[in-house]
Amino acid sequence: MALTTTKQDQTSSHQPASAASTDTPEAQPAPSVSAWFRRHRNAPANLFNWILDWFLLNRHADYGLAVMRIASGTLLVGWLVFNLPIASRIWGPGSAYWDEYREILGYQWPLDILRDAGPGLFWAWYLIAIALAVAFVLGWRTRAVTPLLFIFYTAINAQNTPISDGGNYFIRIMLIYLIFADISRRWSLDSRRRRKKGLGETQTGTVLHNLALVLVVGQLCLVYLEAGLYKVQGSLWQDGTAIYYPVQSEAYGVFPWLADLLTFSSWAVVLVTYFTVIVQIAFPFLLFHRVTRRIALVSILAMHLGIAVVMGLPFFSGIMASADAVLVSGATWVTIAAWGRARFSGLRARLGAKAPGKRSTTHGQHHPADSESVSV
Repeated sequence: MALTTTKQDQTSSHQPASAASTDTPEAQPAPSVSAWFRRHRNAPANLFNWILDWFLLNRHADYGLAVMRIASGTLLVGWLVFNLPIASRIWGPGSAYWDEYREILGYQWPLDILRDAGPGLFWAWYLIAIALAVAFVLGWRTRAVTPLLFIFYTAINAQNTPISDGGNYFIRIMLIYLIFADISRRWSLDSRRRRKKGLGETQTGTVLHNLALVLVVGQLCLVYLEAGLYKVQGSLWQDGTAIYYPVQSEAYGVFPWLADLLTFSSWAVVLVTYFTVIVQIAFPFLLFHRVTRRIALVSILAMHLGIAVVMGLPFFSGIMASADAVLVSGATWVTIAAWGRARFSGLRARLGAKAPGKRSTTHGQHHPADSESVSV
């Protein structure tokens, strides 16, 4: 009996190692930091090459910058024209009562050129500023027009900065960046002229364009993040009641009935207050993914629409929203433009079909062609 057991033990001890390995899996080696670095040793070089290609190969956000140019330029034209009747009293010779304040600000030439200007020079300067803003909107000679618009517009603002809002200061910063960007690459008179003459693009211009784009986006993120972080330090923003006071004030309450409607529910006030803070602080961090970027843009646009309508600050909100346009993809802007052209063409066709010259009055009946055009 003992002999039999011994032989069985010897037989089991001589089994192949592969059979034993099927019962107990091999232990995997523990991950190490050195192995991770070996696998990703080319990551810094790949990142550098990606950044280099991004700056050198293409001019990014050209449609977004075109929308920013058109929208912000239109707002500047409207702002200058709207204030035309009172321009002399708040920026011209009639604003000499602000002279001591101008001493404190210390603007230098050429931004202080209107300080001692007479009526003739002031009105010439003001009308040229309007003409430059129109040329800016049309995208005509923007390489020269953009720096001139910055000088003319800033010189007007320097005469009376207390009446300026955040939109005035922001667009002045943006104009400095846009001097180096190719803002007329799309939807402009400059782009039409380049196509006719067959003018090419330089690599230096491409680098400057993309660098200006980075500065525009960086300034946007800085403004939103700083505004949000500044708000959360206040007790009114912490307890969720901050929105109530500017909406109900006489200075910003443009539509009292709308202000009462929005502040009727305390829950609505709290939600809008916290929504504003969260959107502004989270905005820079939501731009890294396509889905979250869309959420950030829709949310920030809703905030600006609320500020424009409820608080009566359309210029400030419009200027900020125009800069947000650079974060929208070119494909989206092309789709929006195609939709707008289709709607405009359809409206024009309907208006043309209803014109008196398009219909026949013989026996009070319409011509068959008119019926077809109306059905379209």
